[in-house]
Amino acid sequence: MKKKKVLGIVAMLSAFIFTLSSCEAIKDTSNIKGNTTTNVTGDTTVTEEAETVTEETKEAPQVSEEENNLLITVEANDTLGTGSYTKEDNIYKITAQGEYTIEGELGEGSIVIDTEGEVLINLNGVNINSSTTSPINVINADKVEISAKSGTQNYITDGREEDEEESPTAAIYSECDLKLKGKGELYIYGNYNNGIHSKDDLDIKNLTLYVKAVNNAIKGNDSINIENANIIAISTAGDGLKTTSTDISSKGNQRGTITITGSTKLDVYACCDGIDAAYNVDILADSEGNEPEINVYTNSFSSYSSETPTTISSSNTLYLKLSSSYYSSAYQYYIYNYDTSDKETGEWLSLTYYTQASSGMGFGGRNQSTYYYFKTSLNTKYDGVQVFMFENGKTPSLTDYYATSTGQAINETKDMLTVTSVSSSSKKIGVDWSNYSTQQSSFGPGGMGGMNDGNKDKTSYSTKGIKADNEININAGNILIKAYDDGIHASSNVTLENGNTSTGYVNINGGNITILSKDDGIHSDSNLNINGGTIIITQAYEGLEGKTITISGGNTSVYATDDGINAQSSINVSGGVISIIVASGDTDAIDSNGTYNQTGGVVVSMNLASSGTATALDTDGNVTISGGTFLAFGNLEKTPKLTNVKSSTKQASISAGTYTLSLNGEALVTFTTKANYSKLYLVGESGTYSLGNISVSL
Repeated sequence: MKKKKVLGIVAMLSAFIFTLSSCEAIKDTSNIKGNTTTNVTGDTTVTEEAETVTEETKEAPQVSEEENNLLITVEANDTLGTGSYTKEDNIYKITAQGEYTIEGELGEGSIVIDTEGEVLINLNGVNINSSTTSPINVINADKVEISAKSGTQNYITDGREEDEEESPTAAIYSECDLKLKGKGELYIYGNYNNGIHSKDDLDIKNLTLYVKAVNNAIKGNDSINIENANIIAISTAGDGLKTTSTDISSKGNQRGTITITGSTKLDVYACCDGIDAAYNVDILADSEGNEPEINVYTNSFSSYSSETPTTISSSNTLYLKLSSSYYSSAYQYYIYNYDTSDKETGEWLSLTYYTQASSGMGFGGRNQSTYYYFKTSLNTKYDGVQVFMFENGKTPSLTDYYATSTGQAINETKDMLTVTSVSSSSKKIGVDWSNYSTQQSSFGPGGMGGMNDGNKDKTSYSTKGIKADNEININAGNILIKAYDDGIHASSNVTLENGNTSTGYVNINGGNITILSKDDGIHSDSNLNINGGTIIITQAYEGLEGKTITISGGNTSVYATDDGINAQSSINVSGGVISIIVASGDTDAIDSNGTYNQTGGVVVSMNLASSGTATALDTDGNVTISGGTFLAFGNLEKTPKLTNVKSSTKQASISAGTYTLSLNGEALVTFTTKANYSKLYLVGESGTYSLGNISVSL
């Protein structure tokens, strides 16, 4: 059966495998960013209001459906060869490789590319609209390049409303590698689904590009590579940038990475995730040292977000969640996918093991519950599902089974069935609908059980700023993130198509990063490594979170309402400058469920709480400091073991304000306190330390 593309069975943005999901010339996007002010102390304040595109914008110029003065010229190109095309009912079909220049207006129609070889299309001032298919649809080619010529404005509008099965899914859609380039301007309106979608690699270079879409603004299944471009990407009900593949190409290239480099200016406004890579996100300077400027706003921080995403699913994946109580190697679960108007019409779907996770705190010996996740692909012809349990080796049957749930229509807003009970006597299985993405964000695959959500109003779909299912590597750039979920998030223990398991690493090697998050500032399911750059987390539930957190350089400032730095295994500091302040309550500025080790660097740890269980440093394991400087305001849960350094606990009146900590007259760090303190705890090498009018000799 045909279905409208609204909140389908998997439309709620699994954190791992699926998405949820009018303008004049862009003169300059350099001022499109959050309302950020920086004072001389380095403190940064980022407002919480939703952001909008501040440039003058308008709808694409109106063209009547009867209008067709489109002109296609076949250009002489010795490299690409002589092209040719046909025209039938306002469908212009390119049938041979070559170079084509297109100009003029097409009120109702499309450009179709179906040929062998490479095709270059020059847009020389066009306005193309379609209400039935993609305005530009690449059915077949080795590679297609679309160039917006210098001094021109080009408009592509996908005005479809209904889902035509097997139809292309974007205003510009390509089955092959696609490159967008040029010194002109390109405006894309994906009113039906995606703005741009390449099923292979997608490159965007030197182009001024505006994309507004209901689902993903920019999607390249295999990769997205952006270089020296000027882009505004708006998704009202999906992701800003997205990749989906994680296998290895025939040329040996890893798929799924989003790369942003050079003097790119990128502004992303997304209802769901801003940047969502199935493999890696890499943000780099180019060979000349030019760095990207990236601003990301998700969900409520973007004024373009739908209140309830009417997101299109690019997958039909259904998850099944089992606790260890309902899992047995002697039995196998199946999904019966059927037509609710005729239950005899359907098919049996086997389930593939996907991952497992643990709930509960999971740290320090606390109890956990293990959950197993399985998945299958639903048939879009059917609208009903039923869970069955059979003994191993038993042929699936509607009448002969160990237990079964009631049959029910597919829930249009959920993507996972959770088994809540199994009764052998009544042969009944209890199930509830939920969302896989909610489970991931709550504790994540791989047992990151103790890392709780800070945003109690979190959506059932993912709304992270920059997200990857393997690694995030930031080497350069000026980056502002205002995210309704984690600002930066890398997932581990995802089974990748290349046969590996994802690492979940976040590596910060440079750049200037400012984050306001309703949940974690930076979250790694595995290792979080900060080797350089400036990181300012103005607001977060937990500032830095990971299994292991290693800081060897850079300048990091964190304000969090729960823990400032939280690690499952260990926190290791060998360099850099780190200042942390957390709100009052049961909070810890630094919290390691394993150990804390410092061999260098400067750490200032502040807790606003004056009593109770709150601490400036809390660990389950040993605290060892053998180098660097450690300054704490607030309680210590455990006395550090000191080697090659000395310590002092000093009773002193310290008022809220800005201070510089100096050693022998040389400034180590400048920071701002938000409360009054009665004592400080200082660890460091021998010398005289000064803090305002306070002097401490070690």
